[in-house]
Amino acid sequence: MSQHPADHFSHQADVYARYRPTYPKSLFDYLATLCDEHELAWDCATGNGQAAVELAQRFQSVYATDISEQQLSHATPSPNVTYKLESVEDCSLSDASVDLVTAATAAHWFNASEYHRQVNRVLKSGGVLAVWSYAESEIDPEVDKVVMHFSRGFLKDYWPQSWQVNIVDHYKSLPFPYPLLETPAFKATAEYNLGEVMNYLRTWSSVQRYVEQHGTNPVDLIANELQVAWGDPQQRKTVSWPLFMKVGRKADYAKQ
Repeated sequence: MSQHPADHFSHQADVYARYRPTYPKSLFDYLATLCDEHELAWDCATGNGQAAVELAQRFQSVYATDISEQQLSHATPSPNVTYKLESVEDCSLSDASVDLVTAATAAHWFNASEYHRQVNRVLKSGGVLAVWSYAESEIDPEVDKVVMHFSRGFLKDYWPQSWQVNIVDHYKSLPFPYPLLETPAFKATAEYNLGEVMNYLRTWSSVQRYVEQHGTNPVDLIANELQVAWGDPQQRKTVSWPLFMKVGRKADYAKQ
């Protein structure tokens, strides 16, 4: 199967599954409290299923879709999660059947108008749509300086157009079909050594685009600079990713 034009992660699906941050359980607890019923959730662009398996602990069933066969091959099995190779713009779910729709670090890749049409079709009245993502990691000032220059300087011309909406804009300009609810602040965290942080950087879509064009991995070019900033490569440091999100209800739907 040829790669979908919005599929930026198939080639590093294994590394993506191992080194992308996981989202806090408190986020999924919060989303569950917004729903009157907990029969079915749709996790869009599920990737390796990390959001889907958390939703599965709070909903009777989860329908988890992705356009990448490679990503789905690394998805975590769960008895009440159904994984499907399917586009978010052409979903096979029934009308008014879903209590919660989620998109974790993915909505900036979608065709917004087609996606919102599907969301509004499948959500029950009063159903909830929640999309969220994160920008660069926060570790310590010296490491953050190297990563920030790498992301916004060295790789600036290698990010897809949606990079502006995600990394820089923090979803402020991301189209959203419903009036926004106020949401708590959440962040993802992990304890990484230097090698694990470098593997996380290798999952970036901009890094993959650089590799495709030049045949070398740009993360290797900053390895020495990162080690100087990090210190002992085996030292584990807390890595934080503040989340930004948009949440709304179908009852307040305003047609675009």
